[in-house]
Amino acid sequence: MATHDSRELIQDCLRLGISGSSFVYVMPSELVLAAYHGAREGKITCFDKQRNDLMIAFMRDLMNAVNSSEITSMECYHSLAWDSTPILELMLDNPQVEFWSVHAPYGRYYDPSSPNPEAREGALAGYVDSIKVARRLGARVVVAHPGVDIVFDTPREIRVKYAAEILHRAAEIAGEYGVKIGIEPMPKREIGNSLDEVLRIVEMIDLPNVGVTFDTNHLFPPENIPDMIRKVGELIVNVHVSDQDGVERHWMPFDGKLDWHAVLEALVDAKYSGPLIYEIHLKDVRNCRDVCKRVVQNYRQLVLC
Repeated sequence: MATHDSRELIQDCLRLGISGSSFVYVMPSELVLAAYHGAREGKITCFDKQRNDLMIAFMRDLMNAVNSSEITSMECYHSLAWDSTPILELMLDNPQVEFWSVHAPYGRYYDPSSPNPEAREGALAGYVDSIKVARRLGARVVVAHPGVDIVFDTPREIRVKYAAEILHRAAEIAGEYGVKIGIEPMPKREIGNSLDEVLRIVEMIDLPNVGVTFDTNHLFPPENIPDMIRKVGELIVNVHVSDQDGVERHWMPFDGKLDWHAVLEALVDAKYSGPLIYEIHLKDVRNCRDVCKRVVQNYRQLVLC
């Protein structure tokens, strides 16, 4: 159980954030399929006017829900599928949250570790576009996946090198915009599926604006997460929050096996003072306001654990 002093320290250092991906189960299914299908298949499928209009309407609902809640920070998922200009204008119309981070596109077309040069260049294009979106929103971090869960014959060492080269190019551009790159550990067979491999990629890039997006749902076993946080230390530039049981779950905190007080204490020890970006998948919700309500209720419990 947390002491009064440790609770105050946690509350002073951390704050509540949410990822746009937390709303995936209240997003119109037509948009979900259109946004992700192309990336999985290795191409970009751009929205037509009807889908762009539907996306704008959904984002209006999402922003109204977030702006009227106790959520203070937001991570925006970005795709090249939709027309970002009207969406950015909507988001920047009197926002009541800080735009902390932008999640770059990922998928077969956006794989910096792929032996296919077109996929590597697709990843770079996605990073660059996300960097420009981050600059427009005033966001500090672009989240980047170092690989995709696709099996290749190419030796892993070469694919790590590919990922580091593409991410280095992206980070150089990000530096010109005052943006950091947060490389996210991954949970399956892809490049970056261990903390050591992610840290090695960060070391290979060797630029001051490159760090780690620490995802509590992507590294295992759950009991080792606090020690892993301390190992990354001040390289943590962003945090994704969700629970797990040794497998990627995107559960709400307290639904899995993570010791949340130990996780929060480790983040404070690592001198992280940004938002806890909830990246959870809630299937039993009706709308964006329900998602925000559930996240706020959980966060109130989290900072008192």
